[in-house]
Amino acid sequence: MDAKETSSFCSHPSWQSPDGSFIKTILEKGSGVDKPKESAICQIFVDPISISSTDSCIVKGFSYPTGCWFQSELGEGETAQDCLVDQCLETMLSGEVCHVDTPKGTRFLLRMASFENGKEPWEMDTNEKIEKAMRDHKKGGKAYRAGSIKVAERRYSRALRLLACIPEEAVTERITLLANLAACDVKMGRMSEAEKRCSRVLEKEPGYVKALYRRGVARAGMADWKGARKDFEALLRLDPTNKEAQRELLKAREGEKKEQLKISKALGKMFI
Repeated sequence: MDAKETSSFCSHPSWQSPDGSFIKTILEKGSGVDKPKESAICQIFVDPISISSTDSCIVKGFSYPTGCWFQSELGEGETAQDCLVDQCLETMLSGEVCHVDTPKGTRFLLRMASFENGKEPWEMDTNEKIEKAMRDHKKGGKAYRAGSIKVAERRYSRALRLLACIPEEAVTERITLLANLAACDVKMGRMSEAEKRCSRVLEKEPGYVKALYRRGVARAGMADWKGARKDFEALLRLDPTNKEAQRELLKAREGEKKEQLKISKALGKMFI
């Protein structure tokens, strides 16, 4: 579909997602009142919209098939564009057709013929929860390494929710997931949230090297140079050869030094 066909969309009401990641315009209303939830099996059609003849990269951004009907498990998308599809599906009714637009320029038509919701977490037994959580953890790591941070965050968050009510055997896995979410926070510039998550991890496991590093980076990002220095020093006591921590420690010390000099100058002016 090309951009000319989008001109008719202005006559339809639009809705923006709470996180601002997409704007949905309903072209054909669906039926019923139920909407798909995570793990629902949906029959969908994704049709990317080209703005110019050089926009073939838009199609490449989807791991989901495009231009044909296919069956999708909601929440199983592997790219940022797939994640947008999943988010939009959660707002749709059976039979609905909508146009999706994003701040980054990705545009597509999304049709959902029908869906069937899967098991809710409370309907799963312990083994099912653990198996699904481990799969999400693994795929979240793959997405993170590929640079799809929002996809990774969604995977880690879902895995953590699945393990929330499982007894003590899942404690270690929950700690790891919390630390991974902190890494996503750092990548997305949410330094305060990253610091809080790392502090929760370190309350449970004080020697968690990655949490010390991520909290140090988060504190440095908020100009808490003293706190950052302490984290990197603690990390290097546990892992003296960690080059990244050594480099960040130098930055933290330099930042702390400049801050102290600034305070000294300000105090000096008070007595002139």
